[in-house]
Amino acid sequence: MMKHSFEQSAKTVAVRQDWHCMRCGRNTRDGSWPGVSTHHRQLRRSASPDVRDSPANLVRLCGTGTTGCHGWVHAHPALARRFGWIVSMWADPRRVPVKDWRGQWMLLDADGDFQPISRGEAIRLISENTNETIEGDDDDNE
Repeated sequence: MMKHSFEQSAKTVAVRQDWHCMRCGRNTRDGSWPGVSTHHRQLRRSASPDVRDSPANLVRLCGTGTTGCHGWVHAHPALARRFGWIVSMWADPRRVPVKDWRGQWMLLDADGDFQPISRGEAIRLISENTNETIEGDDDDNE
């Protein structure tokens, strides 16, 4: 079991996403957005210790838990689960794909890397790991 430091994982995630918000693509490095956060896809209290602060369980989002895309994710949990931005407490974040701002589906790993996957593979994995279906995969970036 490998325990990850949240601080180190947050830096790794920022680099993995090239400092962009996973949902909208906003550049979070330049300071133009007054809030940026590293979001736990699976709640800290629900995640096993080996994945809790792992880059596989983290995405960088603009805003805080109540503003920007981070706020949107928490305000729309059912939709956020369809895109992998929230992971159910019984699922393994390493097996739940996430969709980025460019529309690319990927699996995140504990080393801070990712594996691009097809939309078809994402649909299969989302269905297996979340009991959700993806009919239209556009959240309209509300």
